[in-house]
Parts: sequence; structure tokens; C-alpha cells
Amino acid sequence: MLKIMLLGDSIRLGYQPKVIELMGGTATISGPEENCRFSAFTLFNLAAWVPTDDFDIIQWNNGQWDTCHMPDGMIHTSLATYLEIQERIATILLKKTKRLIFATTTPVWAEQFTSGSIHPRRNEDIIAYNNAAVDLLADRGVEINDLHSPIAENVKRYISEDMVHLTEAGNGVCASRVAAMFNSRAGKFEEHNNDLQLTK
Repeated sequence: MLKIMLLGDSIRLGYQPKVIELMGGTATISGPEENCRFSAFTLFNLAAWVPTDDFDIIQWNNGQWDTCHMPDGMIHTSLATYLEIQERIATILLKKTKRLIFATTTPVWAEQFTSGSIHPRRNEDIIAYNNAAVDLLADRGVEINDLHSPIAENVKRYISEDMVHLTEAGNGVCASRVAAMFNSRAGKFEEHNNDLQLTK
């Protein structure tokens, strides 16, 4: 039976139960009960969340929190800092598992940035961060699970009216993608690099 760890923000928390259901009795799947938030928070907590090195698969994601714009007009985590931390996370987790997977950040409603949210974010930033992370991590032996592209195909259906979190249908799409990734032999979707080149 596979031993799998899921790390990530509230998007991960939303689809994780469905992944467990889809995997059935073929895997034991765990993940922090808390939201893994932004990259630096994930890095800080890795020692507590992943104390052993016997995982068959670990998948993680960061991006929703990192791409938020702060009251000073600056993005929460600069792209250079984001990439540095993602590389550090990957270096640590590659020692903990046989297969390491990075899941790309899902989109938001285009209106979210101008909605008056205290944490506004833009799809342009999410796409840029996704593409940069894919380029960096794929070269280091990290597999890529593109969760952005299938959700971007119908944002209003797959993202709830809060403009950020997944609907039940969106959770189903991501869970199916994650379970398929876990069950795949190669552990890769060949199209991942092209999938992320979005303009929506």
C-alpha cells in the first residue's frame, strides 16, 4: 500500500478527502490538518509535518497566498523569493520520498483582484509563478501536476463565488487529476509545460 503525503493550502484541503476516496484501499494518505499557507510557512513547518523519510509520494503546492497583493501594493512573496523557497522545499522533500510532485496553483476569478478583497490576486501573477516554478523544479527531478489548466477551462464553474476556492465540481476535477497522477507509472503529464502557457 502506498504511503502518500499531501501538503498545501486550502485548495489542497478541499480536494484531499476526494483523493482519499478515489484512491480507495490502495494508499494511506495524510496531510496537515492546518492550512500550509505561503511558501515560507510551509518551509518552516516541514520538520513537523514530514518527520520521516519513508513516503512513496509527496505532493505539495504553494502559490495562492504568495501571489496576494499586500496593502502597500507589493506582492506577498516576490518571485525570486518564491523560487528560492520552492527549491529549498524540494531539496528537503526529495530526501523524504521516492516521488516528489509539485501541483500548480489554481486560478481565481478575473474579478477577484478588483473585488475589494483584503488579499487581492491576479491570474497573470499566478500563471507567471506557476511557469517559473515548473521550469525550476522539473529540472531538479520534481514531477509536475498541472491543476491550473483544467480549472482555467471553466473558472466560474470550478471556482466558488468567493472567487478563490474550489466548488464541489472543482474539487472533483482536482481530485481526479491528483489520483490519476498517483496511479500513473511515469508520474508525469507530458503536456504540463504547454498547459501553463495561458493568457486568461
